[in-house]
Amino acid sequence: MAKKTLNRRRFLELSATVGASAIAACAAPAAPAAPAAPTTAVVVAPTSGGDAADFAGVTLQVWSGATIAPPAQLAADQWSKLTGGKVVVTPVPYAERSLKFAGLITGQDSNIDLIYAAGTFVGRFGSKLYEDLSNPDLGVDTSVYVPATIPVLSNSGTLCGLPIHSEMMVYIYNKTMFAAAGLNPDSPPATWSDLYGAAAKLQKGDRFACTIPWTSSVGVGAYYLMYLNSIEGAQLLSDDRTQVLFGGDKGLLAFERIEEGLRAGFFTPDLGADFEDYATGKLFNEGGTASQINFAELWGYAVGKSPTDFPTTLKPEEVGVAVVPGVNPGGTGSVNGFEGLGINKFSKQKEVAMHYLKYVTGPKFQLEMNIGGTLPSSLTAVLENPEVKSVYAIGETIAKQGQGVLNRYATPYNWDPPISDAIHKLVDGSMNAKQAHKAAVEGVEKIVQEYYAA
Repeated sequence: MAKKTLNRRRFLELSATVGASAIAACAAPAAPAAPAAPTTAVVVAPTSGGDAADFAGVTLQVWSGATIAPPAQLAADQWSKLTGGKVVVTPVPYAERSLKFAGLITGQDSNIDLIYAAGTFVGRFGSKLYEDLSNPDLGVDTSVYVPATIPVLSNSGTLCGLPIHSEMMVYIYNKTMFAAAGLNPDSPPATWSDLYGAAAKLQKGDRFACTIPWTSSVGVGAYYLMYLNSIEGAQLLSDDRTQVLFGGDKGLLAFERIEEGLRAGFFTPDLGADFEDYATGKLFNEGGTASQINFAELWGYAVGKSPTDFPTTLKPEEVGVAVVPGVNPGGTGSVNGFEGLGINKFSKQKEVAMHYLKYVTGPKFQLEMNIGGTLPSSLTAVLENPEVKSVYAIGETIAKQGQGVLNRYATPYNWDPPISDAIHKLVDGSMNAKQAHKAAVEGVEKIVQEYYAA
């Protein structure tokens, strides 16, 4: 299989944006290439996406995220050979997506045919931007996808996108370092407090026990959610996104557990605002941290699935993986990183776009992508395929992690900044857990009130 499928680091550098699902910071965003002029619409009957068709002379424009750009491009190359059509995949930096996507709505712009879809943007734009893929005429069978992916890519009954992968955050650790610290390398401590107790033994020089980009300029709230989501019954927001629900003891407990780890010296300090999930993975691969919370994609890089673009100094057998530790015994929480593509409701080439979309999320390509070893397929049958199981050792952990809460609370407003700011102050010591919790809750409440007041 072509290695291009897995070279996400190259796309990260080209677009200067975040990778796995908008967690990381954007350093110097580069503007995406201008879209080509729209071509004449071609109307075809919906197909399975694997059938040959004649789309010669048709060009589809795709606005993608950095992580899914490589598989989207590889699928585009294969689809072009199958159909004669052309697909231009342009990664849009995270910091620019909301404004550019809103521009498609206000301008009713038909130049872009397929658009990046993830919980944040589906929650924000919904049917104002995305074509409803649940329309029976399109022939989409949602039952073939990992069940948890479909609600994340839906908004108020509108299926806004089809998932390209079923990515989520897990706990990735160095078995050699854990064994040297007297820990069981095959079964690390399952709670944060128990892990914090091993901080001193796991630290060596400037290597610390765990790296989480608490000081990142974007998306720190997702790391807070891993703590909150592990607490039974805890919620950040109400299901209708009108109420702030983390203001009680459970929301405070999550802040307290983060503070406990910071004060124990468990986390790598002084990472800076530009440090993100790919930088975390690079540090882990170089032996610069004993563990990381990161997406399954970064596990693939750690075990050597992309040696050219994302090298590693580790042997595959040194790389351990487990569910994310819980705040309380028996609990685990994570966040989904589900990403896919939707069809721009203003596109004049919707049925051609649907043909390509079914191809990139279809069984033939999905099997090829998953065997590559970094991104887990969005198709249940592919994940259960014996060939995939034999080469994708992380699959069992993903299945177990997926039984916990993965909610990232997609909203039409951005609730993250107050939580990120509060955690930054928790890190620098200017606030304690109680103060940070109070500031975060009040900040999110203000955002919610202002949104609905407007």
